Amino acid sequence: MATQSLVVSSDPEFLLALRPLLNEMGMGVEVCANGNGAFRTIRDRKFDTVIVDCDADDSGLDLLSTLRREQANQKTVAVGITSDYGSMKNVFDSGATFVLSKPLPVEDARRILRISKGVLTRAVRRFLRLPVENLATVTIGDHVEAIILNVSQGGLAIHAPQDLIPGQMIYTSFLLPDTFDLIETMAQVMWAEPGGRAGVEFRALTTESQAMLYKWIKARAKAQNVIIEEGDDFEADLDSEALRETILAEQKLKAIGMWALSAAVDVVIVALGTLLFLGVGTLVGAQPGKQPVVLALGVGIAFWLLYRFLFYFFNVSSPGEQTMQRLNNS
Repeated sequence: MATQSLVVSSDPEFLLALRPLLNEMGMGVEVCANGNGAFRTIRDRKFDTVIVDCDADDSGLDLLSTLRREQANQKTVAVGITSDYGSMKNVFDSGATFVLSKPLPVEDARRILRISKGVLTRAVRRFLRLPVENLATVTIGDHVEAIILNVSQGGLAIHAPQDLIPGQMIYTSFLLPDTFDLIETMAQVMWAEPGGRAGVEFRALTTESQAMLYKWIKARAKAQNVIIEEGDDFEADLDSEALRETILAEQKLKAIGMWALSAAVDVVIVALGTLLFLGVGTLVGAQPGKQPVVLALGVGIAFWLLYRFLFYFFNVSSPGEQTMQRLNNS
């Protein structure tokens, strides 16, 4: 199954850097120059990865939010792109799975695209239901035996001697058909029909059980001429999950660090301005009053409010924000 990606950007340099990575991962790519075209596209089609340049188009954040509201694309891996570290939180809050900075960090982008491909692969195997050819049973609870109808990486379809209740949690224990590999796990009944037919979803598989289940599915799919994408393996899935968590933690920590640095630079500037103001006042004979600390604090707060207002009013980056952007681009 080919992985389909949508890129929303009109920045030629960004597209020039991104296209080779998408080709390297074997991902099909469609490009929309602006959010208006992308809104229509995601309503009509499903994509595995959507990459939105939030700098090139003011509608980028709205597009990410819309993506999460569309049923077909709710689980799509969404990547937001921005050159402003101060906007990273807004991009995350709008629904981005990952956020990358400009200029595009190639290695981070490569790792994220690898994760996106791994997410799709797991979804294919999770919902790939392989019928059981020989009689196989699963123990439900302490002693109830049910017939296994089919197996997927996410659960079982079974025929139980009694009706099950959708939503109930049950203990399951079974040998993978035609093997001696024992799987024991809690499962939840996702659907049930009168007469005992039901579908259960695994809830607490151990790493060892996941590995055995994956090995069985891969062998059975091959025997039944069902194609599973080449190069997929269970260990790579685990690596992708760990890598995803690592990247998210790194990005959030970096964003917090950059924001703190920006605030610190601005605070230092305001503090120096406050000291200069009080020093000049002392030189010209102004009395500092009986509580100079309180006076300095009051003047500092007033300076800080004026400082932030002026930069906001004229829509100009403050020295702290400029420092953060230079570090980001270096």
